[in-house]
Amino acid sequence: MNIMNTRRLITMLVVLAMFAAACGGDNDDGDADAPGPAPATEAPAAPEPEPEPEPEEAAPAETELEGAPETEEPVFEPAPTEEPEPEIPLTATWRGVTADTITIGVTYLDIEQLVELGFSQATWGDQELVIQALADDINDRGGVNGRRLEVITDKYNPIGATEAEAACLRITEDNEVFAVLFGFLGPAEVANTCIVDQQETILVGGTITEERLATARAPWVNERVTREVSTGALFTLLEAEGMLEGRSIAIVADLPAAPQLEEVAGLLRERGVEPVLEVATSSQVADLIAQNQEWATLSERIRATGADTLLLVGNASAGIENARLNGLEVDIWATDASGLGSNIGSNVDPESARGVITVGAMTDAQIFETDPRFKECLDAFNAKHPDIEVKHPDSLEEGEPNWYTALSAHCRFFQLFELLVTSAGPNLTHETFAEAIANAGEFSIAGQPYASLGPNKLSSSDSFQLLEQDPELGARGLLVPAGPMRDATP
Repeated sequence: MNIMNTRRLITMLVVLAMFAAACGGDNDDGDADAPGPAPATEAPAAPEPEPEPEPEEAAPAETELEGAPETEEPVFEPAPTEEPEPEIPLTATWRGVTADTITIGVTYLDIEQLVELGFSQATWGDQELVIQALADDINDRGGVNGRRLEVITDKYNPIGATEAEAACLRITEDNEVFAVLFGFLGPAEVANTCIVDQQETILVGGTITEERLATARAPWVNERVTREVSTGALFTLLEAEGMLEGRSIAIVADLPAAPQLEEVAGLLRERGVEPVLEVATSSQVADLIAQNQEWATLSERIRATGADTLLLVGNASAGIENARLNGLEVDIWATDASGLGSNIGSNVDPESARGVITVGAMTDAQIFETDPRFKECLDAFNAKHPDIEVKHPDSLEEGEPNWYTALSAHCRFFQLFELLVTSAGPNLTHETFAEAIANAGEFSIAGQPYASLGPNKLSSSDSFQLLEQDPELGARGLLVPAGPMRDATP
């Protein structure tokens, strides 16, 4: 639902010309009263042959014909050149949009609490500095269609939805923003409906599901992929590598991912693999004791099926660690890369995750070293804060702030939002923003060399490669490429 910049061809030349032609010629008949020839002493000369009629010549075109309208000589002018679109005066077009500004809300994770709870090994630096630097960069380049961005920030604890729902109300109701970037993730993601449904506000971020999307009353896109798409990509790439054939696969989903269990199993069946077990856990992600107790029983069920592969749907931390604790000798695949790499839970022995296979886009190292779209954001932040070093994500010491993670994540949201708002044009409304989404087509943003949006495609990433956890890299392990990057753009 994207609006295209249309060009109007204003000049049309219509030339009417009327031409008339007249035909005529000489007709010489001899004179009847002419005297006869004089007598001759010599043989009379042979009569000269009659001249052949002259070819007809077109009469010159008349400039005036009686009773006909006057015509003008055709005027030949150069081909019309494209004229610039007339400037549309900027006005207040929607809540949060004035003639001069676009007010947006940006939520961000309370990483400090996640570190305290053991779900993250380090903070992400000062995220408010990162967010403001990216907004300032857009404003320094003239804003978006002549309007400057004004940013309202709010952080939330993702363990549960209470803080997220309060943050939603503060941003959308108290500040009346045009759109929210980032949204809510993890167990707090249910609060995204507060933004797009109750508060009828655009969201660029969060996790989109069909059920939540059905209630949305405002446009909603994100920079990630649905679990269905990423899992389908995982199976497609595994199949391409010959790794699906002959597998006995037990599928275990964590509590938040339980609604997707049947769908994931269906994707396997489409490829000719019948799961030997399909089960969802019932313990909360933050309750490690309850998780361990549940997995002790679950591990025996998996062992009894004879499974050689454990497919984890959702957060993989509990499954990875408990497979080791309970002596399961299985290969482990994970549909979600978010709990792997450097984000592996502090309660997980890094060695337990060795060889875990997942699917994802570019690795952090690939993005930092080779991605030109990320470099745009890195340069923008460095220009504002030359005293802060954004280190290569693989060079961080344990506990050192990971500025890179915050910068790369928020970079994607700002680039996607800027792309869509620019396309929506000066008359910025929900309708024009929705049209921008529908007509976006293919593009790239930080971490996604292949990306696209369209009428029925609301998650941007089309970049996929198999990834494998290597516990010997980084502080506690990193994901490394295990296959080629593929473009999954429809």
